[in-house]
Amino acid sequence: MPGPSNKAPRGYVGIVSAEIHFAEAGSLKSKRMHLRRMRDTLTRRHGASFAEVGYQDLWQRSQVVLALCASDPRVLEASLAAAVGYLDSQDWELVRVNEEVVEVDA
Repeated sequence: MPGPSNKAPRGYVGIVSAEIHFAEAGSLKSKRMHLRRMRDTLTRRHGASFAEVGYQDLWQRSQVVLALCASDPRVLEASLAAAVGYLDSQDWELVRVNEEVVEVDA
């Protein structure tokens, strides 16, 4: 039986910040329907944590942040690509995206 590993366990957190434009939104209620669908998809399908962090009072603009975690950086990169791919494939405009990966000692 192998002995304990000298390597400390590692975890990885991927953070995506995205600015989104909702051209068709004519009210905050309409924008919130888009955000609810976005949140539900990202949390259910991709396992992300999600929050709207900016432009809450504007009808057609939003700043959102999502976070994903994994023990393998390749798995995390694939998950981030899938989440950003979802954001970029919908009927809103993805204006700007920033991604960051942080390594965490477990």
